[in-house]
Amino acid sequence: MKKLLFAVFPALALAALCLWYYDNSTASAGSFFVDEAGLLMAFGRLAGIVGALGVMGQLLLVSRAGWLEPLFGLDRLTRFHHAAGLLIPLALLLHPPLVVWSHALQDGNRFMAQYLAVLSWDDILPAAAGELLIIAAVLLSLPFARRRLGYETWHAVHLASYLGLALAIGHQLHYGGDLNAERAWFSWTWYALLAFTAANLLWYRLLRQVLLYRRHGFRVDRTFMESPDVMSIYVKGTGLSRFRAEPGQFALLRFWAPGLKLEAHPFSFSKAPDGEELRFSVKRSGDFTARLHAGLKPGTPVIVDGPYGVFTAARLSSGKALLVAGGIGITPLRAMLERLAASGTDAVLVFSNRTRKDMVFAGELAELGKKGGLRTVHVLSEDKDWPGEKGRVDAAMLRRLVPDLGERDAFLCGPPPMMAALDAGLRGLGIPGERIHYEKFSF
Repeated sequence: MKKLLFAVFPALALAALCLWYYDNSTASAGSFFVDEAGLLMAFGRLAGIVGALGVMGQLLLVSRAGWLEPLFGLDRLTRFHHAAGLLIPLALLLHPPLVVWSHALQDGNRFMAQYLAVLSWDDILPAAAGELLIIAAVLLSLPFARRRLGYETWHAVHLASYLGLALAIGHQLHYGGDLNAERAWFSWTWYALLAFTAANLLWYRLLRQVLLYRRHGFRVDRTFMESPDVMSIYVKGTGLSRFRAEPGQFALLRFWAPGLKLEAHPFSFSKAPDGEELRFSVKRSGDFTARLHAGLKPGTPVIVDGPYGVFTAARLSSGKALLVAGGIGITPLRAMLERLAASGTDAVLVFSNRTRKDMVFAGELAELGKKGGLRTVHVLSEDKDWPGEKGRVDAAMLRRLVPDLGERDAFLCGPPPMMAALDAGLRGLGIPGERIHYEKFSF
């Protein structure tokens, strides 16, 4: 079923492009591909179609659709969404001048005079405003702009892109030559694309969260400080045995309390869900997490959106595992170790921190080690009196600590620079890329 749904959007998009060519080459007034004005109109329409398809595709990539996310993981879909989004403005920017130029040639007007005339047509100004909203969302996602924006501003601009698509629909239906062609197939194909996109957004970004909350009534039960900067949040609810999540996955949490409810952030399950409660462990590392540490109270309702992610023990292919955690990156690996311990998997955990006070779950990791199958190596980078391993974890250290490294799958979670360096280092040691697993939450 997932593969079938995965094929729906590409199939409809391809059908729309084929119908564009058919309509523009066999129009009742003759083919548009015979003179300059006709070519400009045909390719102006194509730019509009491609731009709209791109926006709908982008919305599907971040819809968190249950038929799409498990195939790739939300982190990879989000990164592809960012990369592909850079191409959409090209089509959206080409569409208006090409169409206006065509009309100017047909009516014998100058380009700017025709442009101003077109702006007075019904539904054109809303469409222009919608285009600007979509392009603004793209431009403000570029690294130079994103670094200067607060999360709330960036998120609001992105939400406005949804409005941008809605504002553009009116002019598509009113003036779209292909949509209003003598053949109704194009219209129905386009309506199907819009309906498919809207249905996925409505269900997966809104209704499913409401349903989960009504079913389980998630609330904060208690909090516990694992270290001076890391707080574990225990969430309880009704019927949690029906809430399915794999160790290593994460959820987007929205805490329904003043100063917190406007933002949803991804947090990993820091222990395997047991049907009784969920645990998330959060490091104080920014404005939101600082407010969370200071103001979260027991009884606070929690909107849980998830679970998501493909960073799970199911990806283990070699029968042995190496897990490398940097700081708070231990959270999904801590949960995953429960599953590996239960199955008797040979696992080595290399846990990197700055000092002893930064180490979380030390007692829990020791208990898991007593069950057999797990060896934990703590590595500290800024504790001169530490009797164990010191320094920064790199491929050379891993090869020394884990002599059978080549026989293991590697699961990495930590700061992005650390994971990038370890990924490159492990590949350099001959570990195949398909046996190196990680997810990036810095999207």
